[in-house]
Amino acid sequence: MACTGFRFAPESYNVQTVEQIAEFYIREIEQGIENTGIKAAVIKVASQSAAVTPAEEKGFKAAARASKATGVPIETHSDALRRGGETQAGVFEAEGLSPARVSLGHSDDTDDVNYLIGLAKRGYTLGIDHVFYGAIRSAKGQPEYFKEKLQVSWQKRAGYVKQLIDAGFGNRIFLSNDWELDRDNINPDGFLFNTRKTIPYLKQLGVSQRDIYAITVDNPKRFFGRS
Repeated sequence: MACTGFRFAPESYNVQTVEQIAEFYIREIEQGIENTGIKAAVIKVASQSAAVTPAEEKGFKAAARASKATGVPIETHSDALRRGGETQAGVFEAEGLSPARVSLGHSDDTDDVNYLIGLAKRGYTLGIDHVFYGAIRSAKGQPEYFKEKLQVSWQKRAGYVKQLIDAGFGNRIFLSNDWELDRDNINPDGFLFNTRKTIPYLKQLGVSQRDIYAITVDNPKRFFGRS
């Protein structure tokens, strides 16, 4: 699915109004991206740390307004290591957006399951999409922040799924694979990491096939349906 929104908030957001940004997102959803005729089906927004910059905040507010106007859901890039999902949630809620329309990406980059449970209780979907990070043994040449994220083992990240299901939040989980990294040297399993390692491990922990189907098929199917 194509997306509108941003990964790094452009400088232009500092001079544009929230309404102008929202109108741009809505245009790409309803009319199409540039002249392609391809319509965005999700809004992607991101903050690079626990706080949001003024430009990022405008983008988040615009995304909330565009989502409310079109029914298209929002997927975020969040800094779970520093509880960044809570800051994002605060912006969305101030705009009156239902948490059910938001998936907080990279939520497993944390060693605090209570942080995750708190967001699930508020109604947010949690993207458990960095499980493979915990299997990377070396981050040579990578930024310090990236090295920090590798400290949470892949087994612990997978274990969050079981803990969330046991806490009654199986309907608030996406199990997916954010990206491939360097397949030859860092992540040999590539996009098959969850298939080869995470899902078999979840079964060992006692997660049922029905729950696995829910977090990989049913939940995204419901989330990406407009409402």
